[in-house]
Amino acid sequence: MGSAFVEDPGVDDFLGFRLTDLGVDQAYLKVVSQDERDLTLYTLSGGCHGCPLQPGLEVPARGTNNLTLSTHYPWTFLLSDADDAFLPVQNPAGVCEVHGVRLGEFGVFQLNLTSNGQCVFSTLKDPVFEYGAIVIAVAVYAGLALLAAAVFGLYKHAVSRFCRSLDDNQVALQMASSVDATTDVVKTAVKPVGKTRIKSLDTFRGISIVLMIFVNYGSGSYWFLEHAAWNGLQVADLVFPWFLWIMGVCIPMGLRSALRRNTPKSKIFFRILKRSIKLFVLGIILNSLGGWIWLDKYRIPGVLQRFGICYLVTAGVALALTPADPPQYQSDVGIVMSDMLQLLPQWVVQIIIVMAHTLITFLLPVPGCPTGYLGPGGVALLQDGEASPKCIGGATGEVDRWLLTSAHIYQNPTAKAVYGSAAFDPEGVLGSMTSIFQVFLGLQAGMVLQVHKSHRSRIVRWLVWSLVLGAIGAGLCGASMNDGVIPVNKNLWSLSYVLVTSCFAYFLLAICYLLVDVWGGWSGTPFFQAGMNSIFLYCGHNVAYNMFPWHYSLGLMNTHLARLAETLWGTTLWVIIALYLHHKGKFYTV
Repeated sequence: MGSAFVEDPGVDDFLGFRLTDLGVDQAYLKVVSQDERDLTLYTLSGGCHGCPLQPGLEVPARGTNNLTLSTHYPWTFLLSDADDAFLPVQNPAGVCEVHGVRLGEFGVFQLNLTSNGQCVFSTLKDPVFEYGAIVIAVAVYAGLALLAAAVFGLYKHAVSRFCRSLDDNQVALQMASSVDATTDVVKTAVKPVGKTRIKSLDTFRGISIVLMIFVNYGSGSYWFLEHAAWNGLQVADLVFPWFLWIMGVCIPMGLRSALRRNTPKSKIFFRILKRSIKLFVLGIILNSLGGWIWLDKYRIPGVLQRFGICYLVTAGVALALTPADPPQYQSDVGIVMSDMLQLLPQWVVQIIIVMAHTLITFLLPVPGCPTGYLGPGGVALLQDGEASPKCIGGATGEVDRWLLTSAHIYQNPTAKAVYGSAAFDPEGVLGSMTSIFQVFLGLQAGMVLQVHKSHRSRIVRWLVWSLVLGAIGAGLCGASMNDGVIPVNKNLWSLSYVLVTSCFAYFLLAICYLLVDVWGGWSGTPFFQAGMNSIFLYCGHNVAYNMFPWHYSLGLMNTHLARLAETLWGTTLWVIIALYLHHKGKFYTV
């Protein structure tokens, strides 16, 4: 397992290896050869799907050499006297081969080629337990939550007793003075309560923004908390679609309220357009953070830009197809399905958008690439023995290069480091079409709130939607990472990705609604307050990136504990700011 509960490189020097030079999730591999020939060590990471073996190290005859490798995925090693740039995974020409080797953080490992041509893999120094920082962080925050709950409970109990004492004294004085005073007390007691806010929506949004800040601030350098390199779903891949989805949930409320006040549709559309433009422009401005201000290569797409586009289309379609007086259904089936029946015209429009996206994805010819290709290109797509970096994303990448040019899209996609791919924008044009559908799926959840009034009916429908969308998404991706018809892929914003992340969104909203609005066992704190100022926190944490006090450095920070402490510090500061703004009654929206 490891040599310590919290990872530590240990001794600075071990058999000539400087362990403090290693970064998080890195290890040393020592290659020893007894062969008479100069050999090449070919390597293949388990995170590089469909890739060939690639040269990683030259090993002299009867000599040794060392290599620093990532510990994220298992490795395949091949010692060969070939001098090719790539070797096939199946039946490669080599002296010896080792499959599925797992390295551990701060470990030292050895691959020994014996004189009889056998590869022997061994551990020279045990790796550390890299997950101790997570255990400590969970324990600390759980303890703080319990302490805060206890203090708040005692405070409420003390205040309640004090208020009851004051009320008893006041009622006694009023009863002694006149009957009219008693009447006033009764009138005050039966005063109708105003419409309550559905706090679970802000709680859901707050969970999303806090998780986004945590991820953007480094997530403690734990790879499984970051974005997937290409296909697959990791924690960071849930945040953005949840934001889009919850934006859709709120659309029916705003439209219904405006239409009930007989606001002209032209005026409502102007508000929608105005908000969309604000989001788009704000996103363009944030793209200049870090000094990226060269107009000849200024990035156009971005997170808030996609928010603006999706909101404009989804809310605009909803406005055009939402009647001022919604139809009333009398049959049992009509009542049960009323939330869907009212959106039937919008479903038609959204399905057309999804079909158009699918046809473009699979039928648009891409010069120099296979038609319908969904992979990352680079070394995952060898054509005539050469890598194809510009084939990344197939039609999705081609549309962006055609409309925006390569200079104005994201230059460092997650696939670049693993596959050697070219520029590709995960917030590009074609992916906005399926993002619009994601917002609409959120709108469907919001329509459930508008049409069905009982807690049970709302929760049951959200859970049914979660199961249905999850099942369809699993069918499209083949319940696997890479083998389905449409893999789950955030970079492409694939249809299966939309369905699976929406499945989780429906489920999470149902849980939040049950805990916060139905049972009342949780107030939503601190996520509720963060959700009330989500746009402020989003812009603020982007601007304050690499600024003190949100970020700091203590010199050597090559452990998960040091990185996670810094990440949680910055994230917690923004949560405290959200609590303060809520306490002061200050809310910032676009």
